[in-house]
Amino acid sequence: MKIHSPSALKKALSGKRVLVDSHIIIYLTDAVQPFEQASRMIFQLIEKGDLFAVFSILSIAEVMQGPLKRGLVQNAMDAKIYLLNFPNSTCQAITTQVIEEMGKDPRIQWKKLRAIDALIIASGLVNQVDLIVSNDAHFQSALPEDLILSLT
Repeated sequence: MKIHSPSALKKALSGKRVLVDSHIIIYLTDAVQPFEQASRMIFQLIEKGDLFAVFSILSIAEVMQGPLKRGLVQNAMDAKIYLLNFPNSTCQAITTQVIEEMGKDPRIQWKKLRAIDALIIASGLVNQVDLIVSNDAHFQSALPEDLILSLT
């Protein structure tokens, strides 16, 4: 499912449990255009409790990596704290349960995914998400259309 307007985004997400992929978070933290506004809206909906978000600990690490590569250690730490304490959300650690989820869902073309992407998706599945919000091309090619919401 591809979303282009704010009203369509709100309608698609309201009342849902969603996995928010790394790209969506980075669009907000790094003000990446043209996706910053949609990403900001997603976080506002989460904050208001209109949807519940799942973040994989791997996504948080990916978000931190950009500032760390630029020598902005405090920015990386701030992003981590922000995400770990965000309301109406949970952070899924990589556990045996997450690893056991990999390969289970026959709707997902697991062979098209890198290990980190498979773990992020499995983190959402363990938390019984309704949708995975991602612009990642690997996600888009491996997930069924009814499980992924793309901003592109």
